Amino acid sequence: MDTLLMLLLLWIKLRFFLTKYCNLFLGSVIIFMNINKVIREKNLVIPLLGAPGTILSKTTLKENLTDSKVQYKTISMLIEKFCPDGIFSIMDLSVEVEALGLNLKLPENAHPSVTKHPVKNREDLKIIRDNWHGITGRMKVFIEVMERIARKYSIIKGSYVIGPFTMAGELMGANDIGVQVMLNPDLVFEFVDFSLEIISEYAQALFDAGADAIAVLEPLAVMLSSKKYKEFSLSPFKKLVSNLNNKPLILHICGNTNHLVKLMCDSGAIGLSLDSVMNFKKLKKMIPKEITLIGNLDPVKIFLQSTPDEVAESTRSLKDNMKDTDNFILSSGCDIPLDTPLENISAFMKAARK
Repeated sequence: MDTLLMLLLLWIKLRFFLTKYCNLFLGSVIIFMNINKVIREKNLVIPLLGAPGTILSKTTLKENLTDSKVQYKTISMLIEKFCPDGIFSIMDLSVEVEALGLNLKLPENAHPSVTKHPVKNREDLKIIRDNWHGITGRMKVFIEVMERIARKYSIIKGSYVIGPFTMAGELMGANDIGVQVMLNPDLVFEFVDFSLEIISEYAQALFDAGADAIAVLEPLAVMLSSKKYKEFSLSPFKKLVSNLNNKPLILHICGNTNHLVKLMCDSGAIGLSLDSVMNFKKLKKMIPKEITLIGNLDPVKIFLQSTPDEVAESTRSLKDNMKDTDNFILSSGCDIPLDTPLENISAFMKAARK
C-alpha cells in the first residue's frame, strides 16, 4: 500500500512538472507565432508612446519612472485615448546600471542620465559583479507595471531593456569604451558579457510578468564599424536571444544604421526598430519577410514640431511607401518626446487608421 501511494505521489509530481514546463515552452512559441501572425494579418500601428502620457495623467516623468502605480495610470490613459495596437512601458536606459549602484541625475521632467561612469577596469567590474544579487531597484517598478498591463489589456505589450554594448558603455563611459574597443578589446568583451548577464535576468523577469515582446535599445552600437558591431553588439544580442529561449526581441539602434542593417537582420530579432533617417522604401526590399520593420516617423520634426495636418500628411506618405509590405508596423522612429502635442498623436493615429 505504501509503495502504491509513493508511486501515485511521484506521478502527480511528474504530471505537474511536465505541465508547468511544457506550457512555459509552448507559451513562448505561441507568443512568437501569434505576434508574427497578427503583424501579417493586420496593419499594426504602435507609436512609441510613453512620456507624452504624463500630460494626460498630470504627473511628472520622474513620478512615472519611480512609481509603478503612476506609470500604469499613464499607460492606461494612453491606451484608452489613442487605442494603439500595442503599448510599451516608458523608455528608460538607466534602469539596469542604477540597479548596479551607479548614480543618476533624475530630473522631474527629463530622462535620467548617469552622472559618473566609475567602472574602468577588471577590479572595478569585480566589485560591481560581487555586489549584484538579482532583480532590484527600479527594475521592480517596470516589472510591476508590466504585470498590471498584462492583467487588463489584450493588445501587444512591450517593454525595454538596454543593449549589452550600450550598458557596457554606461558603466565605462562612451568615450572610454570607444577607445578600449581598439586598444583593449578583451576588457570590453568582459564588460559586455557581464552586461549580458544582467540584461538576460531582467528581460526574463519582464517576460514572466507578461511582456509579449521586448525592445533592446542599443544606441551606442551606431558608433561601431560593421566588423566591430559584429563582435561587440551582434554576437551578444544573439546570446541574449538564446538565453531567453528565442522569445520575441526587437532590436533598436538610433541614427544612421545603413552600414549595420544587413548584420542586424542576422541577429535573431523578430523586428528592427529604425530611426527616421533610414529610407524604409529602399529598406523593405532587403529585409527578410520574417523580420518586421518598425518605424519610422521623426519623433522631433514630425511629432513634436509639426502641425496636426503635417503629421497626417507625413503619416499618409509613409503608409503609401509601405502599402505593399506585410512585415511592417507603423510607428515613430524613436521615443516620442514628452512635450509632444496630444493633437499631433491623435492626427497620426487618425491618418494611420484610414
